Amino acid sequence: MSALLSLLWYFPHVVAFALGFLVLAVASFYLLWILYLAVMNLQRARDNGTITPAAYRLGLPLLYVGLLVDCLVNVIPVSALFLELPREFLVTQRLTRHANAEGGWRKGLAIWFAKNLLDTFDPSGQHVRILVDQRPDRR
Repeated sequence: MSALLSLLWYFPHVVAFALGFLVLAVASFYLLWILYLAVMNLQRARDNGTITPAAYRLGLPLLYVGLLVDCLVNVIPVSALFLELPREFLVTQRLTRHANAEGGWRKGLAIWFAKNLLDTFDPSGQHVRILVDQRPDRR
């Protein structure tokens, strides 16, 4: 413990970098989730036939910004969270891969994100496509 404290004392820029990365990662996750909520609401209105042409035109750039943020979040913070380099372009694709894996902590984390933050707000009710035989409520 004292070695860690002395390391932190002599390398404050390492601590500042780590804290800065953590703050940016949390902020980027939150921004991505806000964009996801907005796009899912637009999709719900489109599916119900209630979206106006003005709302559609104003919402379309939001979709493209969301895709860009999704790609960036997948490459940096999600790679750090899952301790692996990305194989997919989007966070949902990575979550789907892990949620359908045989087991492990990544599967549990992917299912947590799906059930707590994503599926509820998707008009279909299942944003992360989990195969029936891989769903935890089926085992």
